[in-house]
This record gives sequence, structure tokens and C-alpha cells, in this order.
Amino acid sequence: MKLSIHPNAREHYDREADLLVTRVREAPEEFQKENPPPNPDLHIDSSVSVTGEVSTGWFDSDGDVIARAFYEGKPMFGLFGEDYADLLRLAEKLKKSIRPRDAASLKTLIELIFDWCKQKYRGANIPPMVTYALETCEPLIKAHEIWIPISHLYIESPFRFGSIVFRAVTKKMMDEWMESWLQHAKTAEEIHGVRLGIEKRRKRIQALAAATITVYAEPDSAYEKAFKEVDKTVSLLRFFSPTNLSPRQVCYSTPLGSQHEDRYVYLLVDNGQITHYNSGFKHKSLPVWNLTNQHLTDWSSELTVLHTLLQKEELTDFQSSVLDALILYSRTSLAKHVSDKLVYMLVALESIFLKDRNEQITDNISLRMAFMQNVSVTQRREIISNVKKAYSLRSAYIHHGQPIGIDDEKILKCFMLNAWRSLAPLIPMAATDITKEQFYESFETRRLSG
Repeated sequence: MKLSIHPNAREHYDREADLLVTRVREAPEEFQKENPPPNPDLHIDSSVSVTGEVSTGWFDSDGDVIARAFYEGKPMFGLFGEDYADLLRLAEKLKKSIRPRDAASLKTLIELIFDWCKQKYRGANIPPMVTYALETCEPLIKAHEIWIPISHLYIESPFRFGSIVFRAVTKKMMDEWMESWLQHAKTAEEIHGVRLGIEKRRKRIQALAAATITVYAEPDSAYEKAFKEVDKTVSLLRFFSPTNLSPRQVCYSTPLGSQHEDRYVYLLVDNGQITHYNSGFKHKSLPVWNLTNQHLTDWSSELTVLHTLLQKEELTDFQSSVLDALILYSRTSLAKHVSDKLVYMLVALESIFLKDRNEQITDNISLRMAFMQNVSVTQRREIISNVKKAYSLRSAYIHHGQPIGIDDEKILKCFMLNAWRSLAPLIPMAATDITKEQFYESFETRRLSG
């Protein structure tokens, strides 16, 4: 893919890059201090062999890179502090200016600009920075099929939701992956290492559902774009998780690695000697989410609407609000503490059922939630009462630090059902051209009509 940039921007960024080269310097004293010796009791799990030239980076307490250097003989030279920060700013501006958008990631551009500065400092005959970055990046841009396994999610058959196709990571795929690596293994040690490595990964991902998407970009940018789309799509899919109706259940179906499973580990020690090792999962929740074909059939109408909205380039204000509310609501299923579940639910409900900041919150939310359900007047009164009790629980938690107790969970369980039943009808409404203003007017009409 050919990348382009406005000529004026190209000229400006090239000048900034030339100035960066003049600021390459020997590492200041504070960056040359030896690292403290490692803890002698630390167990080294593996070793890594590195080939090629190694550059060195320094990080601040937040984990952000604040300096980069390379070896020029014995001393290190590079960009430090504000000089390196200017490189990051240049990379950010370059990323925004490149067309097509998001074809190159910020991470890749930072690496390319630093590499250009290093070569230019050494006197290499290379093109100007922008030309160098674009020409180096262009061959990397191609269609990448990315699979992101989803923790604890299993499916019967592949299905499409938005731009994502959910497929299972099969045993056949893992077997073929192992065989492809074994072809390059020469020694018994290498063969053992390949088998050990693949089997370790097999335990983590085999049979899991994976969210798959094809993205046209360089590898790092392709993953960033894929993850963003997958995270949004899986969040909407979690609206249909049964954990949304239980105060104590947690859904762990997120991109694998971000499921945040709490574990416990403790030792029993007698006279300084370990006698027992105990570990396990703290939360006794549903271990997996089996998303069957029957489930997909039962929810086909809602899934079809959301599928269409996920693929639309332009949404109405109401459609955008519905998607935002459902994504906010999806955090409810991930929360481990019942008080946190309540907060996430109410934030999501307020985002869609509250017209503006000037409205009375509790009365309007409870009334509109009641109107969203096709029930009798008596049942509506019960919904309104339950919503107001839920708000009292939130107030006690937010303002007074009082956790939700066992007796309060009956209120919360009823409220969770009311919340889900109030949000679900928004999905078919989002298939229409209704605006937010018309949505709120419909409640006022129903209220005045009795």
C-alpha cells in the first residue's frame, strides 16, 4: 500500500527530525548508573537469545519510555528526557498526517524515527525521515487475519457479529502449528522445546472461541485496530450473558489475558519448612460461557440489529447512545463485587434514560424503566419502587462506604432483572430512525396519557 502525506507536513516533519539528530548525545551520568544486582533468590524461568544491534531504553515509574540509546563503541548515545519526548511528539503528529489513517501504528513510527536518527547520526546516506519511514513501512502493510481468543467462551458453530467472525481454535489447528515448528527442529532438545511450548499454549487456547477479523495495515497497527473492534463487539455480546442476572456471578469472556481472574496462593510452613502449597480461584462463578446455536437462535432478532449497527458507518444519535449504554452495561458482568455491579448498571441506565443533567435522576430513571416493560400498572409501580431502593443502596455505598449485604441482594437481583428488561427493548428501537428527542418525548406522551 502506498502511504501519503501532505507536502507541507512532510517538509515540516523532516526539519524537526533533522533537529532531533543534532540533539543526539552521550548518555548523561544519571542514565549510565549500573542497575542494582538482582535478588539472588529470584528464579530465572527462561533465557532469551538476542541477535542484531541492541538499543537501550529507560522507563519512568508509570512504565513510559523516557530515553533511548544505542552503543557507539563503548559509550551510549541517544535521546534523553525532553529530547526523547520531542521524538514521541513528532511520531504522534506523523501518525495523524499519514493517509490512509491508522495504516501505521504509533509504536512502529517511534521505532522508525529513532532508527533514522541513529543512522543519520552515524553519517549514513539515507532519505529524509518521512520518506524513510513511509518507504520502510509500506512493505509491511498487507491484509492480516487476526484471531483473538476469548476467555471462557465456547461456541458450537462459527457466526458473524458485526465485522467479527467467531470461530473455535481447533485441535487440528494446534496440531498443524506444532508440525510446522517441528520441521525446523533439528536436535532432541529443540524438538522437546517445541512440543513443550505448543502444549503450553494448547492448554490456554484450544477449543476456545476466537474473535477473528482481517485488517489491512502493518502488523502492530493491525492488532491495535483488531483489538479495539473485538473489545467493542465482545462487550455487546456480553449483554446476553446469564451472569447479568446474578449478583454473585462473573463473566470472564474478554480477550484472553484481560479476564482478571482472582486467585489465591498460600503456604503452610512448619519450623521454616514448606509443608503444603494451596492455590485456586477465589470466585466460585460459572467457569465457562457455552454460547450454543440455540442461544443464537433465541436472540437472533437482537443480534441482527446489533450486527447491522456495528457495520454502519454513520449512526443516529439514538443508535450511538444505545450502543454506548450497552457497552457501559457490559462492565456489570465483569465486576466481581455486587456494589460495583450496581454502580455500572446505574451509570449505563442514566446514560440512556436521562435526558440531561437538569432532570431529577431517580424519578425519571425509575419511571422510564417501568415504561420500557410491557407490564401492568401494578407491576410498573413495583419496578419504580425497586429502582428507588437500588438507588438508596448505591447512595449508601458511594457516600457512606456501606457494602451491599446479603439481605440487600434480593433487591439487587430484582433490579438486575429490571435493568436487563429495560435495556433489551432499546435494541429493536435502534433499528428504526427514531431520534433521542423523539425517544424522550415518547415517555412524556405516555406519562401524560396515564
